[in-house]
Amino acid sequence: MSIPDEEKRFDAVYKLVTLGEAAVGKTSLVNKYVTGKFDRDYRRTLGIDISTYDAKIENQLFKLLIWDLAGQDIFRDLRTRYCQGASGGILVFDLTRPQTLETIPRWVDAFREAVGPEPLLILLGNKADLEKNRKVTPEQGSKVAKELGLFQYDETSAKTGHHVTTAFNTLAKMMYNHHTQRRGPP
Repeated sequence: MSIPDEEKRFDAVYKLVTLGEAAVGKTSLVNKYVTGKFDRDYRRTLGIDISTYDAKIENQLFKLLIWDLAGQDIFRDLRTRYCQGASGGILVFDLTRPQTLETIPRWVDAFREAVGPEPLLILLGNKADLEKNRKVTPEQGSKVAKELGLFQYDETSAKTGHHVTTAFNTLAKMMYNHHTQRRGPP
């Protein structure tokens, strides 16, 4: 839904980052949320892609600055700088590749080292549309999220759009509520 410029009085502006191994679908999730489209062709993120999205959630208007960070190890040193200033993050793993879930604790540690313990993190198991190839159960994803103190676990599909908008909007609302409770309205 496009919001006319004259109505753009933001209740909050937040930077959020997407984190996870290469080829788990971070860029596809961001693209599905921002444009509503899914691109079948895999494009490797080189360093970072930044998108903005104006989200109207429960009569509140948020500007989201979405930093999609590359998952390749060669970009590890840059990630610390790219994470700074983030209010929240979306950790993504591939439901068909259990090893991508096993690395989530490392991503959480790196994010918290760069930003501190306060920003909100949610965990998404992506590629839920590939049910025949699934190797990670919902219980396994939930268990990791709970053990790491993450605020939510959900399963998404960038291809079908399953829970994509819900995940991003939920994080935006959580960031708003968290910051409002701690400091008053932004």
